[in-house]
Amino acid sequence: MPVNEMIQTMLEELRQIADTEVHVGKPMQIGDAWVVPVSRLSLGFGAGGFGGEDNQKRGAGGGVSVEPLAFLVIQQDRAQLLHMNSPSSPMGKLLDIMPDVIEELKRYTRKDGKDGDQ
Repeated sequence: MPVNEMIQTMLEELRQIADTEVHVGKPMQIGDAWVVPVSRLSLGFGAGGFGGEDNQKRGAGGGVSVEPLAFLVIQQDRAQLLHMNSPSSPMGKLLDIMPDVIEELKRYTRKDGKDGDQ
């Protein structure tokens, strides 16, 4: 298969996977609330080839990245959009302190003798 056909085929497949930049996920019921994830999709691809008729080498690859943006929380008669990347939101605050929490947990397990790195 010539490289240009390979690129065209891969582009068609990637378009079928994601035809939009923002994806609204499947609603999930948690207790008396409904939570709907909202994510950004990014697509990427690459292809190339070299060599003569007898010794052709070619390859192609592609990928999809999903980045969580927010959660829509619907509870009784109230709807709230919780942004993941907003430093003032509860999720943003949690993400900000997560590296410190992980380091503290590592230190705690080392002190407690549960980790072999003493």
